[in-house]
Amino acid sequence: SQEGKADYTSFSLVRTVWYAIHVALEDENAQKEGIVIIVKSSDSLRQCSIKTRKELARNIQGALPFRLGCFQICHPPSFINIVLNIVRLLTPKKLRNRIKKHKGTHEEVLESLAIYGIPKSAVPDIWGGDLNLEGHSEWLEARRSIENGRY
Repeated sequence: SQEGKADYTSFSLVRTVWYAIHVALEDENAQKEGIVIIVKSSDSLRQCSIKTRKELARNIQGALPFRLGCFQICHPPSFINIVLNIVRLLTPKKLRNRIKKHKGTHEEVLESLAIYGIPKSAVPDIWGGDLNLEGHSEWLEARRSIENGRY
């Protein structure tokens, strides 16, 4: 995206997150251990409007039977502490403890993620990790084949 503007609509983002969670739930381990969500907030906050964030929360909260393993916030803006303090007041302790912040250089953030079992190989290369997202088109085609075979 250019100048912090998103290359997608709010509706398409909600659909994408909804679908990604459904795909993750096909994995038995994800069902038992929970889904790990990694957000690079310096990008996502500029590209994701408040309306979109509310829509995501409304559509996902209580509507999908998934366990949140951890919510990892990478490169958080300075005001995130205020937001997290409010979130901590409104959420149960078990959920509060699953929200983690990672600050510093790309390497420091990668080292911090590794402490929570997220290796550099699982972090997208555009965020400094080793996971190459170039093959996402092939993954989408494979998913499309799987979905078409179901119906």
